[in-house]
Amino acid sequence: MFKFVLIASLLVAIAYAAPARQETEAEMLEREAMERYQNENAQYSFDSNVDDKINDGQIRREEQREGGTVRGSYSYFDGFVERHVQYIADKDGYRVLKDEMKDVGNGPQFNPEGQADIEGSLIGKYSIKLDKTDDEKHYKDIHA
Repeated sequence: MFKFVLIASLLVAIAYAAPARQETEAEMLEREAMERYQNENAQYSFDSNVDDKINDGQIRREEQREGGTVRGSYSYFDGFVERHVQYIADKDGYRVLKDEMKDVGNGPQFNPEGQADIEGSLIGKYSIKLDKTDDEKHYKDIHA
């Protein structure tokens, strides 16, 4: 076993010591052209939402990309403040378009009977509650 580990380690060391192949100018130009094309035509959209009625918190986020422009927003509530931010990132850089924050209380209010609902365009929707039947396990999944 020791010989196998020693030989494998030597092979890995040799592989890392080998010089990297240099990209030719034609390959670099082709790669750069492909990256430009991908950036100009990129599109995606996602959103997520956590409404935690156990720990008294909320987090929301959404974002869309059309070519080189990304627009989005996020907001959160943590028992102390509520904040909403809208932003854009494009050829002029990242900019906050709107940023609102207000004080809402003295901190989160724990609710052992509450439920946390999680939803996102990439993950679907599910909920969790405290699992009071097992001291080692704090949460249980209660698929919605």
